[in-house]
Amino acid sequence: MIRVYCDFDGTITTQDIGNALFRRYAGDRAVQIVQRYLSGEITAPECFVAECDAVENLTRAELESFVDHFVPDPSFHSFVQFCAANQIPLTIVSDGFDVYVERFLKNHGLDQLPFYSNQLEFLEEGRRTRIRPVFPYTDSECPRCANCKRNHLLRLSGDDDLIVYIGDGYSDRCPARYADVVFAKQELIPYCQSQNITYHEFRTFADVQSLLEELVKKKGVKQRREAKMARRDVFLQG
Repeated sequence: MIRVYCDFDGTITTQDIGNALFRRYAGDRAVQIVQRYLSGEITAPECFVAECDAVENLTRAELESFVDHFVPDPSFHSFVQFCAANQIPLTIVSDGFDVYVERFLKNHGLDQLPFYSNQLEFLEEGRRTRIRPVFPYTDSECPRCANCKRNHLLRLSGDDDLIVYIGDGYSDRCPARYADVVFAKQELIPYCQSQNITYHEFRTFADVQSLLEELVKKKGVKQRREAKMARRDVFLQG
């Protein structure tokens, strides 16, 4: 069976909602915090805690209103329909937060899609509302992401499944190593090149759908050897 796993921010969405959110409500402090994360000074959970602490006041209603201005890739709806018609499970894995992912999907009639992400709590403190991140899917051995996308791929896929991964950024590096077919754009491309990970460059989901249509027609498409070995090593270590 072909199983598709897809990043959310900047992949399904035309803009990165998470980055835009913290830049809007935390300003330059958010930029500085992310730079500390990218340099390896702090972990992903520490990065999100710091960014949330930098937001002085944000209600759920304000956040949802902010999300309402964002739109999906123009060909994503067609891609969702293609996956459904061909009985290809499509799962969203995001290192963002459930509140804005859920709101976005509902806004665009995509709330049937399963997703895994970090969570966001709203805490009333007098006249202001603070936000606090919760990380139900961290991996204690890997600080790169707060929501371990790799673990979702391995947990939800069978030994014989062909794993397809679609992404664009830093949090997509790890899962790309464990996928048989990788679709990459933006920051994920140079990483795949540096790690000798075979990938297909895409601009929109129309590009992804075109190649997957070919895979559906073929029989006996093989798993990527390096990805299969990497998945096996994880299970052996566990």
